[in-house]
Amino acid sequence: MLRSIQLVGFAVFLLKPLAVSTEGLKPPPGATNERGTTTASLKGGAVRWKNEWTMNRETLDGRPIVRFTEKGSGRYSSFDREVRWNIETIWSASEWFRPLSTERTVTDTAGRPLLKERKSFHIDKGLVDIEREDLTTKSRRSLKIPSDTLAADGIAGALRSLPFERSGPVEVHLLSNEPKLYEVSFEIRGQERVRVPAGEFQCYKVDLVPGLGVLNLFRFAIPKAYFWFTVEPPHYWVRYEGLENGRGTPQVVLELVTFDRNSGTRQ
Repeated sequence: MLRSIQLVGFAVFLLKPLAVSTEGLKPPPGATNERGTTTASLKGGAVRWKNEWTMNRETLDGRPIVRFTEKGSGRYSSFDREVRWNIETIWSASEWFRPLSTERTVTDTAGRPLLKERKSFHIDKGLVDIEREDLTTKSRRSLKIPSDTLAADGIAGALRSLPFERSGPVEVHLLSNEPKLYEVSFEIRGQERVRVPAGEFQCYKVDLVPGLGVLNLFRFAIPKAYFWFTVEPPHYWVRYEGLENGRGTPQVVLELVTFDRNSGTRQ
């Protein structure tokens, strides 16, 4: 989940509200164990893919983490056929909420492997190692990342801890699944009543906006993107509108279909 909206000229920069100073986001509130299902549709069109996801609070080497899993199937960028995928993402949940690792496996409907990818985040060293293997190539490289870098996988859970009642954007960096590093800000645009298959909710509307740095010289080519989170704590994600998987991919609408929390809520 990794999308941006258009800005017009330098004057817009001068009119932007002061950003909330941040080194990232705090660990999000929520239940110890959560699970749900999501659908993705082309805007105004048919369902494109479906997934099942979990969000579990655990410990790893004696430290708190949040483990996200996703199992999906359907049409997904950048594959020319129906695919199935499994993703496991681990975030550190100590003082700051920061990605530790992501593993992604994609197969065709017969189970034949199409892609394997692993990202290992070393925030203390300012690096992320990326290993990738597809049908024809195998590669490994490292990217420099700032300490406030968030990962696309797990972003809907991470954004629960946005300061919804405070004014001003939250500025961070986002590593997309392309993978590319973007300067972005998340801006709360008030409240809306939103209906999705999981129900009707009073929600905060959140814009994802590109920054004005060198990383975003082509932001004018990127359409708007929005997230909706429940006003009621712990601010569950319910809807997303924007690019599916970065520039050049279709506009989609993601909606929460089912949701279950099977443990007490932590605030």
